[in-house]
Amino acid sequence: MYLLLLFVLGFILTKISLPFIYKLLLGAGTVKENFRKETVPAALGLVFPLTFPIVLLVFQSLKYFGLSQVLKSGEFYAFLFFITGLGLLGLADDILKDDQEKGFRQHLKRLWQGKLTSGGLKAVFGFLFSIIFAIGIWITTGEAWWLLVPRILVGALSPNILNLFDLRPGRAIKVLLFGFFLLFITSLIKSGLNPMLYLIASIIGGVLAYFPLDLQARGMLGDTGANFLGGVFGGIVVLDGSIDLLLIVLMVLIILQIIAEKVSFTKIIEENKFLKFIDDLGRK
Repeated sequence: MYLLLLFVLGFILTKISLPFIYKLLLGAGTVKENFRKETVPAALGLVFPLTFPIVLLVFQSLKYFGLSQVLKSGEFYAFLFFITGLGLLGLADDILKDDQEKGFRQHLKRLWQGKLTSGGLKAVFGFLFSIIFAIGIWITTGEAWWLLVPRILVGALSPNILNLFDLRPGRAIKVLLFGFFLLFITSLIKSGLNPMLYLIASIIGGVLAYFPLDLQARGMLGDTGANFLGGVFGGIVVLDGSIDLLLIVLMVLIILQIIAEKVSFTKIIEENKFLKFIDDLGRK
């Protein structure tokens, strides 16, 4: 019952908030042209860092109504800090974006030369936030110190990887939903009903409410949304506590990052019939 409640709450909060944020972004001039040359909000993903913390608070409060599968206080605040910080960095990147610099290495190169780009700001502080998040989980759980390394890397890489997929309407959301589906099934088989399932259900509800706008190119997720949602995914992987899952996800993220530095995901998708079919599915 609580799974459905959190799913519906995430959906409703996002659905209600979207029109207001849509008009706010248009009025503020935070817009870009989509592939049809239409002017649309460029950071509509702002809806997620505004609504998901509310759902997260409701989820945590359910312990007073008999739900025992909630986060420990240290995990809750570390996770909330982490995803909110990533949403802020994404918003900063959307506002300050310098499209002349592309790729993780280019941003670091410019930083080494003494120039801080918006992407460099996001990368550096995203990494620092990942460190703080991982330390918070370590202090709370008391697990082995070496887990700090993969947890930091998963937290830092997840937002960047999702952002790399956000180049066509609906693509990043499809990748995210696929990732959450696998995470949900894996966590359910391993641990039965547990806090991760409730978190996944709530964020999927919000994502599905937003999905049609993104798929129809009526709004852009932006770095705000991609950074936040990627952080939520990485954060849940860390919170899950499974070392095997953590290391597998880390390996996948590293492989994707290496591939992205050499060739664009768009080119790979365009040259594969199955991937192109999935990518185009539902897009007008």
